Amino acid sequence: MHQLSLFDTPPTLRPTDPSVAPDDVPRLTGQCARLLAMLQRGPVRNTEMMACGMFKYTSRISDLRRYGYRIVCEQLGGGVSEYRLTTRT
Repeated sequence: MHQLSLFDTPPTLRPTDPSVAPDDVPRLTGQCARLLAMLQRGPVRNTEMMACGMFKYTSRISDLRRYGYRIVCEQLGGGVSEYRLTTRT
């Protein structure tokens, strides 16, 4: 899979789960784009994603990873995780 840099033009982000109902695709596509924009600004905690209404943020993280973005997760404790977009070294 090709690793995208922070400067690459992202592909059209669509949910990759085949069980997603066609009516939900526009909403989930928007969530992927919003999450990518958040990650491009810096680390994002799961609490921030949930505050934005992304309650299934792990699915959106998985979608972005399938599109070639490398996202690492660090457990901070107390149920809080921090996600970062990284580049290939």
